[in-house]
Amino acid sequence: MLYRTMMFTPGNRPDRLIKSLDSPADALIWDVEDAVHPNEKEAARTVIRDVLDSMDDAPSKPIFIRVNQAGTPWFEDDARLAGHPLVRGLLLPKTESAAQVEQAWKLMGRKGELIVLIETAVGVRDLENILESPLITGVALGAVDLAVDLNLTLTDSGLELLYFKSRIVTLARAAGIQGIYDSVFPDFNNLDSLRIRAALTKTTGFTGQMCIHPVQIPIITEVYTPSAQEIDWAKRVIHALKNEAKGLGVFTIDGKMVDRPVIERAKQVHEAAVRWKLA
Repeated sequence: MLYRTMMFTPGNRPDRLIKSLDSPADALIWDVEDAVHPNEKEAARTVIRDVLDSMDDAPSKPIFIRVNQAGTPWFEDDARLAGHPLVRGLLLPKTESAAQVEQAWKLMGRKGELIVLIETAVGVRDLENILESPLITGVALGAVDLAVDLNLTLTDSGLELLYFKSRIVTLARAAGIQGIYDSVFPDFNNLDSLRIRAALTKTTGFTGQMCIHPVQIPIITEVYTPSAQEIDWAKRVIHALKNEAKGLGVFTIDGKMVDRPVIERAKQVHEAAVRWKLA
């Protein structure tokens, strides 16, 4: 699956977990890692399980569990929680090896989606090997932890992350992985910078972004959704391909040349429009 927005919610706050189900995010991340104090890890798992068990029907949107890092005292129980029937999948923080992916997959019952979070120098270095695992359905950048590991200074534009983003996109696409998600933008009061950051990141090939506050969702959704103009252009290209330009290798739309790569791009835009019920 592809998601434009994935919103974090602390796993030890039942009121917020329940409220998150009504958010406009495409997917939810119920967090038992950074948002939960070490003394409350077990309690957070109980809270999440109780909320899930209290549901009469399947949740209206996919729920992921961000577990604690492999090797911590909490990891195995967290990953087993991700195997709950109403949970869509697991986010694996600080992923550094395919073996960690395999371990998480077994603990979550060998089902569901598994998104790896790349947040360390080792994870960046060994990403090609990590993505050889066929179990991975998505890749996400964890910029804050990566900045700590590499002594980076994070800026609103995110230009200091361009190398890491390009590496993630290139290796993910080479591995056949479509879901590629940007890190959270911590300053949820700075929506102008969020829009700039999201728009720039989209140009590098990312397909969505994680977020920490509902106010960020509309902007991220807008950025990662084809515009009306893009959808109209894609429809006209596809219509021409099937009709007046049928059989032609090259034709023009709006005075611009259309060849195979342009046609494939039009198909991508149209598929996204259909996915988000805009066409």
